[in-house]
Amino acid sequence: MKMTGALRRGLGIVVLILVLVGSAISFLPEFWDIRAVLGQAALVEPDSQSGLTADNTIYLPLVFRDYGPRASRIGFCSAKTTNYADVRKLSAGWYLDFGVRSAPPRPLGMEHVQVIRIHQLTTCWPQRMRDRVKCPYVNPYDYVITSPSSLTGNKAESKAEIVRLASANPGTLWFIGNEMDRRDFDGGGQDEMLPEYYAVVYRELYNLIKTADPTAKIAIGGIIQATPARMDYLDRVWRRYTTLYGTPMPVDVWNVHNFIFKERCNDFGADMPPGNDYCEGTLYADSDHNNMVIFRHQIQVFRQWMKDHNQQQKPLIVSEYGIVYRHADMNNLNLVRSFMLSTFDYFMNTKDCALGYFEDQCRLVQRWAWYSLDDNGPSFNDYAYLINPSTGVLTPLGQAFAEYAKGYLDVR
Repeated sequence: MKMTGALRRGLGIVVLILVLVGSAISFLPEFWDIRAVLGQAALVEPDSQSGLTADNTIYLPLVFRDYGPRASRIGFCSAKTTNYADVRKLSAGWYLDFGVRSAPPRPLGMEHVQVIRIHQLTTCWPQRMRDRVKCPYVNPYDYVITSPSSLTGNKAESKAEIVRLASANPGTLWFIGNEMDRRDFDGGGQDEMLPEYYAVVYRELYNLIKTADPTAKIAIGGIIQATPARMDYLDRVWRRYTTLYGTPMPVDVWNVHNFIFKERCNDFGADMPPGNDYCEGTLYADSDHNNMVIFRHQIQVFRQWMKDHNQQQKPLIVSEYGIVYRHADMNNLNLVRSFMLSTFDYFMNTKDCALGYFEDQCRLVQRWAWYSLDDNGPSFNDYAYLINPSTGVLTPLGQAFAEYAKGYLDVR
């Protein structure tokens, strides 16, 4: 067949494009994707997560994508935003900002974890107060969804948004709640919920997400710390779920926070969990806020609980921890930096096949997130945030974070 000049030119352009694409692919290094550790084997849309499938198939971008080397295990908690000049320098692999976002920023292609925010409904909602005599839970029990929120506060609208986002972003990791075991305090709080009722709400939202996206990975909301009072809270959730539904609670990824706070009613720290009738639990000294012996012990306690409940071969994420105290001689850069790097080493290197996750060389923890990226509020430690939110520049602690992460760049 005789080609016209226009046809020859068109074919030439196609061949040139194929050559350039082939050359680009030849320079792309192999790398390991943390989603394989988390068991996420489903295909990921190129506009959602990191542009890869769990078997490392590469989606060629249609436009320039903000990808780059990062340490997939290491993350942070953002209190404000991630739109800072130096955030890419951290080389973090993932982050959360304590909410559900329709289009979260992903510097370097880092993963954003969706956190559905909930709260058991009280008669004085949205006012928050600890006193459940003056401000009892509504009867029958109900709950609100505070993220994703709707303009009218309508729970059905929030659920519809969850369905939309889950359908559009297959394979996403979702947390259901955040510190449900923290009682409200006057004017503030987290996601307070009785443990028996959390079992009901978890099932409802779990099924909502899984129906929209069977490949989604779902975790419980993080409890504050693995103390006896908090593990009792988790036991009560687990037992209630099994009693109501005749099957163990389905959890793809386990999630815990690892603070070291004292547990006393109406005191700073962790207070006591809702539904617990005692006013004192574990009374850590304030000076133990950075105690690595306690820190390691709490992780082992949580992993032992997982093993005892036939959950050992599931990933474990520590989604929030850090140094928040300003008192007890904690407001010190060297102390904060030493603690952070010690915890990184512990997470990265500690392996125990009696408790850990076999698919990750028996490591106890698969991912962790430092608190925080940018919380410089007056009640928090002056040296514990990674980026100065006023300037967008790395703090000295942020520089230490970045230097550590650069030693573990497993995604390129």
